[in-house]
Amino acid sequence: MHEVSLMTNLLEIVERIAGKEGAESIKVIHLRIGEMAGVNIDALSFAFDVLSKGTKTEGGKLEFERVPLRIRCKECGLESRPKGLIFYCDRCSSPDIEILSGREMEVDYILLDDEDEEDHEKSAP
Repeated sequence: MHEVSLMTNLLEIVERIAGKEGAESIKVIHLRIGEMAGVNIDALSFAFDVLSKGTKTEGGKLEFERVPLRIRCKECGLESRPKGLIFYCDRCSSPDIEILSGREMEVDYILLDDEDEEDHEKSAP
């Protein structure tokens, strides 16, 4: 289960950031995870629950945003969601495509003990 090592690394990074900011605790870690990232969200949540004990993230929330798989045809420029496991353009049937989104796993934002979610939402682009 690679989710445990992913969460271990994530918590180390988040703890380091919180330390630099002088935060005592972390309220929220918001992750963006692509549908083809190969990450099991339930396993990642479980790893968070277990590994956050005794850290600045204990008692905090782990939030997820699923990022859909999107492709662009290099021949005609059509952007779409693939309909199967073999990716090709819906318009011109070209297999020459690029993946635009759906493979990422990234921290979107972290809310520290002195921040409010409303403040974050107001400052988000």
